[in-house]
Amino acid sequence: MKHSRPFVEGTIILTISSLFSRCIGFCNRIFLSNLIGAHQMGIYQLIFPIYLVGFSFCFQGFETALTKIVSSLIAKHRKKESYLLLNETLKFSLLLSLIFVVIVEFLAQPICVVFLHETSCVICLRIALLALPFVGIKGSFHSYSTGLGKPGISAISLCLEQVIRVLSIYVISLTFYSMLPVPALIAVLGMVIGEILSCIFTVAAFYHFHTPSYEKKEKSNYFSHLLNLGIPLTCNNLCVTVLSSIENILIPLSFTLFYENGHYAIELYGIITGMTLPFILFPSTVTNALSTMLVPKVSETLAKQNMTLLRQLETKSIGVSIFIGTTSFVLFHMFGNTLGNLVFHNQDCGRFLTSMSFLCPFLYVSGTLSSILNGLGKTKITLLHNVISLSIRIVFILLIVPVLGINGYFLGLLTSSMLQVILNYRSILNF
Repeated sequence: MKHSRPFVEGTIILTISSLFSRCIGFCNRIFLSNLIGAHQMGIYQLIFPIYLVGFSFCFQGFETALTKIVSSLIAKHRKKESYLLLNETLKFSLLLSLIFVVIVEFLAQPICVVFLHETSCVICLRIALLALPFVGIKGSFHSYSTGLGKPGISAISLCLEQVIRVLSIYVISLTFYSMLPVPALIAVLGMVIGEILSCIFTVAAFYHFHTPSYEKKEKSNYFSHLLNLGIPLTCNNLCVTVLSSIENILIPLSFTLFYENGHYAIELYGIITGMTLPFILFPSTVTNALSTMLVPKVSETLAKQNMTLLRQLETKSIGVSIFIGTTSFVLFHMFGNTLGNLVFHNQDCGRFLTSMSFLCPFLYVSGTLSSILNGLGKTKITLLHNVISLSIRIVFILLIVPVLGINGYFLGLLTSSMLQVILNYRSILNF
């Protein structure tokens, strides 16, 4: 019990903060959907395939590696080295993010015209990219704190970011909203302001509670280890993100082929990604918090060769995910239409929510299984399974959606999610 206490406490803290931020985010989406409409919500969502490529390239793999290495160093009572590693990770991530931002800012126009087929996205993408360096700085501190098993600062920062985002959007809607060149830009501005101010809070709070115990001239001996672990993780994440971005770019194009209406296709894309999926993913708040804490906990348990505890950890985590996923499926399937109409005043959202309810058990369990595999060091296996899953979805989007429309998209999601759970579970059993 003593060994599991930091893990349980960390999961609870992240769950509470995520629930709070999700609730605030939900209110924000309701307000935005009424203010800018489903079509502009679709335009806002279209920038994220490019934005998330930057996130994966600059931060995601190195932040996961930082968490794993820090948890190992703390277990060996080598906190000084962990501080040094954090410092070097910050510099490296910031450099990568600035390079990415400069390149994409320069190419924003052709990217939006050629790949997104929507010129309204240009200004949105250029403004959104300004948040990336701040996201990287904040993420490094969050990863370090997670490695310590103390996600308190991360949790508060997450909540603060959502509150600032909502307040910013509300203030803009009352002041210069009518002057914006694209209505969707209000959502982007809220996101950027929220990320910048929450980053400032994170840095200030971290150095208030943690005093680095090293000289500035010292260098970490673990930075090469970070690169060795982080580069494969980055390649994995980047590969998955690129495939996911291709998927998201193809969705409105395939909808256009079926419905023969580009405006309606983007509107459907906005309803699915901006309204329905946030509903479906809301209960995953618990499993996401669990997954975040699983990576360092599994790594630590494996390092100690405590296989009995490792199997108990796996079994309980999977059990929690199955319970939450099954419960969510029942609730969304029974009350999906009512929820969609009540919250977003959109019949399509309610109908899609009922149809996508079948995804819940597979989505939640898959995330937990992937975190266990990453904690076990099986990142290549996780990559392979993610690539297979995304490839299946892309095939469905290219071949089935133009024939069946939205139902073909749902069928592809369900097929790929089921297969990913099976593959992940088999790999854990064979470990």
